[in-house]
Amino acid sequence: MKRVAIIGLGVIGASLGMALLAARPDLEVMGMDLDPVTIEKAMEMAAISRPLLLEDIFSCEVVFIATPLQIIPQVLLQIRDKLGPDTIVTDVGSVKTWVMQKYEELLPPEISFIGGHPLAGSDRSGITGADKYLLQNAVYVLTPLPATPIEKVKILTDLLSETGAQVMILTPADHDAMVSKVSHLPHIAAASLMNNLERQPDALRLAAGGLRDTTRIAASNPELWEDILLFNKEAVTGEISALISQLNRYLQAIESNDRIKLRQCLKEAQQMRKALPIGRSSLRNSADIVAIIPDKPGIIGVLGALLGGAGININDIQIMGVRDENEGSLRMGVPQSLAGQALQLLKDNGIRAWIRE
Repeated sequence: MKRVAIIGLGVIGASLGMALLAARPDLEVMGMDLDPVTIEKAMEMAAISRPLLLEDIFSCEVVFIATPLQIIPQVLLQIRDKLGPDTIVTDVGSVKTWVMQKYEELLPPEISFIGGHPLAGSDRSGITGADKYLLQNAVYVLTPLPATPIEKVKILTDLLSETGAQVMILTPADHDAMVSKVSHLPHIAAASLMNNLERQPDALRLAAGGLRDTTRIAASNPELWEDILLFNKEAVTGEISALISQLNRYLQAIESNDRIKLRQCLKEAQQMRKALPIGRSSLRNSADIVAIIPDKPGIIGVLGALLGGAGININDIQIMGVRDENEGSLRMGVPQSLAGQALQLLKDNGIRAWIRE
């Protein structure tokens, strides 16, 4: 493969371009966006090799459409007469049944089209939210039709695998049903929690990590999510009803002071949460060490050098908070087999630390 095109250089489009260019320096990745400044930024960030012109599309082996869902039909009409006979057209949209219908309606029958959806994203919008590692270990769903040539699916799968993504093949209907549970409903739940605070906005002053972690995705682009929820209406409304039923279980248990039922609900949730797959392989056998560190320049570098000198890699890190007394807590993920050694090393150097269960 020599050439690919990316139409739409937002978070996903630019992240995809960065990952492809990093994995395949020999690949020419051309990009198009309505905003000329975004195209310039994409060049600076090594998200594209050069701007994409419509006449370039004919020679591209894969065309990625990374625009908002409602823009996809316009893009298809714009490029349909520019596509080469061997070009694969795909997208990154969060809804697949609707998109696949648009492909069938608007593209010539000889063109191979494969729906795509990387289950990765950001609460930031625009190219500045792009990340070369966004797709690393992320599930990337492809939704070919039964008539799609197997060799075309393999070409796209092989290309995406080079970004570190884990490709999964689903039907459009199965995809939409699954993401309504794990992506679309959680967004509605997060947004609803924030909507609920409108009744008492002063309560935000008491907000701690729980609310922030639970509602992070509510900060995402409302226009983008408006399309996603409406284009997957049938599956989403069914999941909202299911969530209401779950909330009613809690309501009934609390109203009736039924401790057994309440604990059962909470335990079921705890067990499901613990069973949630960990995406990065380096974190599956990782232990968390919490350290109390002084709030001063270079302290994280000092910790890195200390553990690195002993051959202990920090595979995950989080600044948990900074206190008024000029110290804070830091969480570091280290290989489980080296956690005891890392802990002792920190203590020997005067750093209060412990392994978090």
